[in-house]
Amino acid sequence: MESLQTAIARAYQAAVTTWPGCQVDPARFADELLRRLGADLDAARLAAAVSADIYLAIACLTGDAAAIGHLERACSAELDRAARKLRATADQAAEVHGHLAKVLYTAEPGRGSGLAEFTGRGDLRGYVRVIVTRELIRAINRGRRDAPLDDANEPLLDRLDLSRAPELGLLRARHGAQVAVALRAALDALDERQRALLRYSLVAGWSIDRIGALYGVHRATASRWVSAARDALGDHVRREVSARCAIPVDEVDSIVRLVHSQIDVSLARIL
Repeated sequence: MESLQTAIARAYQAAVTTWPGCQVDPARFADELLRRLGADLDAARLAAAVSADIYLAIACLTGDAAAIGHLERACSAELDRAARKLRATADQAAEVHGHLAKVLYTAEPGRGSGLAEFTGRGDLRGYVRVIVTRELIRAINRGRRDAPLDDANEPLLDRLDLSRAPELGLLRARHGAQVAVALRAALDALDERQRALLRYSLVAGWSIDRIGALYGVHRATASRWVSAARDALGDHVRREVSARCAIPVDEVDSIVRLVHSQIDVSLARIL
């Protein structure tokens, strides 16, 4: 019967042939096989594993550019396939694509990185397919939670109505219509989650604890999200008003401050 040492050497050479240009130290490869497949590993169990893909995973974790390129292409192909199958939106697919690197390369409390946990009991592409599908389903479910309370921005526009704001004075009379259009465009420029967060907090009057429970995050995270949505709206308002109204910067900022103040009233209540 072939010794384990010989079987590992054979597996190493096969992996080098399978993934030319990817570099893994032979000793590291042997140590990782034992860690991933168990200290009682023997030649028969090694033969049943996809050891060449374990080699690729190790190379990715060491920063090997060729290996990372192979994995990125596999991830992109599997993401495209899963997105079509699950009918995910382009934004949801992009969100998962941006999150995949964290899942695959970064360990978190109670969870090792995806590549470090890969055992080679199936091929790496199938393993990636499972991760991509899981993350897409999570993104789709979050999208359902982010669905607006209605199909328009009118409730938010009503809450942020600047038409009666005495602080705007002459600016309101001259540019009121353009400001209203700019505010609508600024709301449209927010992503689905940001709009949903502002609706939940400003229109529905939900508490931070309730928002956090909806998204399954700590209240401190929910608070940061709501505040970030508020700041994002202010940034979009500044850009839209500047683009649509030929007015001085200080007057643009007065509009942004007013929008912020009307949001802050609600934030003070729910925080």
